[in-house]
Amino acid sequence: MNIPLFSATGLNMINYRLIYPILLIFIILLFNSCNPDNDKGIPSYIHIEKIDLITTPLQGTASHKIVDAWVYIDDKLIGAFELPTTFPVLRSGNTEIKIYAGIKINGIAAVRSPYPFYKPIFVSADLIPERIDTLRNLTTTYEQSTTFEWLEDFDSGALSIDTTKLSATKLHRISDPSLIFKYKNERNDYSAMATLSGDSTLFECASIEYFELPKTGTPVFLEMNYKNDFNLTVGLFYITSTHEVHQHSVLILNPTEEWNKVYINFTPTISILPFAQKFKVFIGMMKNDPSVTATIYLDNLKLVY
Repeated sequence: MNIPLFSATGLNMINYRLIYPILLIFIILLFNSCNPDNDKGIPSYIHIEKIDLITTPLQGTASHKIVDAWVYIDDKLIGAFELPTTFPVLRSGNTEIKIYAGIKINGIAAVRSPYPFYKPIFVSADLIPERIDTLRNLTTTYEQSTTFEWLEDFDSGALSIDTTKLSATKLHRISDPSLIFKYKNERNDYSAMATLSGDSTLFECASIEYFELPKTGTPVFLEMNYKNDFNLTVGLFYITSTHEVHQHSVLILNPTEEWNKVYINFTPTISILPFAQKFKVFIGMMKNDPSVTATIYLDNLKLVY
């Protein structure tokens, strides 16, 4: 079964908080009227606390921000539920359940979708009316077809990202345990940091290499961990067949006091740039007030398609 996530112009946008109550009522009414498995209309309940990610060493960090469970029974969508969740199903007995790990596209709460690079999770449960069944130890992995075009975790001495000629400050590797990104059961010795102070107004860094990325509507995402106290701009440099270089901003990330994870959707941008031959990822920050100091932290950049 294919899930229609993307089109040439962008994503199907889902206002989850508005749709969920209506969808839940509709499902209950529908199953009350026609579900042969539970003709008394007494629901069973399923509880999902969380979904975790497992990666191989060649796939980088297992850090994730899986926030939703998209639940299917008999290849029919039961609902998209914010985690942790407990929800009713008008089923009883042995039931095959398929779950897709859901994320916030571009970190936007109103734009939610299964992440196309995570495998679905298959679970069997013996459901009993009025009982809550907890689905435990749910984990997903990357699809085998996922291409990791670029990985930068700053643990290697030879970095694949550097500041541009316009940048007023450098990007530094840092190892201070109180500052670097940490994730459970993973060793991480370094992150990256840049600071704008005084009259320095612009920071900008970009991947050193250009990448050939699919332009056929194939999903292309940048994953990264970050922390910032000033707005952060993420986008693409691209080069044309005539060797002209252009810059296209994709997303502005608001400040966050804690390390955050974001999934940035490059698919629509790449699709509207038919003359682009290759792409670089850039990350930038600008300030105007000399009395303000702006700092960003970066780690675990993944460019995937």
